[in-house]
Amino acid sequence: AGAASAAEDGKIKLSVGGYYENFVSYVSQDNDAAGLNANGDLNDYNPVNVRQEGEIHFKGSTTLDNGLQVGFDAQLEAISQADQMDETYMWLSGNWGRVNLGAENSAAYLMAYSAPSAGLGLNSPNFFIFQTTNSAPTAGYLNLPSDANKITYFTPRMAGFQLGASFTPNIDNRGGDRQTLGLNTNNNVGAHDNVVSLGANYSQTFNAVDIALSAGYENAALQADDSTAPGRYDDVSGWAVGANVGFAGFTVGGSYSDTDVEGFGAGNKSLVYYDVGVQYGTGPWNVSLTYARGENEFVASGDEDKRDTYELGASYKLSPGITVVGSGQYMKEETAGASTDIKGWGVALGTKLSF
Repeated sequence: AGAASAAEDGKIKLSVGGYYENFVSYVSQDNDAAGLNANGDLNDYNPVNVRQEGEIHFKGSTTLDNGLQVGFDAQLEAISQADQMDETYMWLSGNWGRVNLGAENSAAYLMAYSAPSAGLGLNSPNFFIFQTTNSAPTAGYLNLPSDANKITYFTPRMAGFQLGASFTPNIDNRGGDRQTLGLNTNNNVGAHDNVVSLGANYSQTFNAVDIALSAGYENAALQADDSTAPGRYDDVSGWAVGANVGFAGFTVGGSYSDTDVEGFGAGNKSLVYYDVGVQYGTGPWNVSLTYARGENEFVASGDEDKRDTYELGASYKLSPGITVVGSGQYMKEETAGASTDIKGWGVALGTKLSF
């Protein structure tokens, strides 16, 4: 690659793309979920809400004389966020596979499959319409390092199989303190680094039946334990599997993940999340029914915070890049130690744009 040179007309030229979503929702939920205000009365939320989410993507690539492809991707949040610039990375690709370098999600996250949804979705949705009252997870993807700076390698897909591996030195979007030459500290009590993420998936079609399978594993190494309470912190790891099967317009799928979080020292034992769903599409229409459950188990009591969510979703494609989406959801939360459960239902209607 060092000896290769691209012609001037092969210089990387950026293109602009992205997405934008806007939804109006109505939610009816037990007031207990709101907690008490300063006067000791139950809070009461406005059931109507308007939400938006979007990103503007700047992408570009070129092919060098030796066939090596070089590209760049930067994602700007279209709505004001704490991390106004989201994933930003470069990539190299050839017949040997692909390498991502920079702030992008890990291999286990990027290669995963989960339950299909034509609505808002339940597994890591852009819009979670309910007011959560406990610590049960709302997502099942492995994503310990999120989009911190990392290096990721993907093998070429062979006979439907592909493998991926990521290494994140420091769970920090900047990749360490740039004021000290970018060196990463490794003695912060309770902090984690050197995250290893492994992913694998399989995608193939047999006699008009589409099969997609995924598996992932992540481990984050502890930097330093608490000397005043040895064993309080430890490594954190998790695993996940997922599957989708498509036939005659139907897609059936689901996922399961289990993350051991005792190493965070917060009294939690494991976060479990699983979902299952079925979707049917014909022409511009898609409809789906999806179920998801999140559990957070506590070390001391062995009890759990739990959340069950159901969604009936539908979408209609008006034209390429413009889709109208509707979602009806029901949620039930069981909180450890609470005498009553929290229930709620909600509906949302909106539009998804891609460009």
